[in-house]
Amino acid sequence: MKFPITSVSILLGGLFALSACKEGPNVTKVQYMPDMADAPTVKAQENILNPPEHSVTINAILYPETYEQAEAELRNPFGEGPQVSDEVKAKGKKLFETYCVVCHGADGKGKGTLGDAYPIPVPDITRPELHGKKDGFFFLRISKGGELMPSYGYATSPHERWWIASYIRELQKAQGAPAAAPATDAQPDAQQPQTQPK
Repeated sequence: MKFPITSVSILLGGLFALSACKEGPNVTKVQYMPDMADAPTVKAQENILNPPEHSVTINAILYPETYEQAEAELRNPFGEGPQVSDEVKAKGKKLFETYCVVCHGADGKGKGTLGDAYPIPVPDITRPELHGKKDGFFFLRISKGGELMPSYGYATSPHERWWIASYIRELQKAQGAPAAAPATDAQPDAQQPQTQPK
């Protein structure tokens, strides 16, 4: 029986192709279009390489653990009370209107458009017991959030959070709070950002 040459070529080509499918220890896998199947697998919120234990990034800003520590350690780099410039207050007002008015309201009384949507009332940030708090308290609260308040540390720079804290003082002053005395013992803090404001 005679096989035509094309049948022999097909048979040999098929055998050759099947022998190529056998993977050996020295065979390099080649893909035409590499995809995510061969990428390193990383869980959500995890880096490929974990940093050494107790390491701190070069540009990290270490915040105090408690609000009391924040009041004692953090100082507003833009000043307090009459030291704050009108430009800082205007920037703080714009940011307050962007991030805070929705819940706290334009006057800071907690009567914003979403204020009634929560089971716990939104706090009045102009109430008398907050008048004595230092700017570090407000800075940390904006940075880390609170019980129902979300953290805005991801959305605002440290300078912008200080601007908001300065504007909160203006709202309190409009409600009859005494003007804050200038901080005379303010030391440059290692945790303060060293960059220039925008």
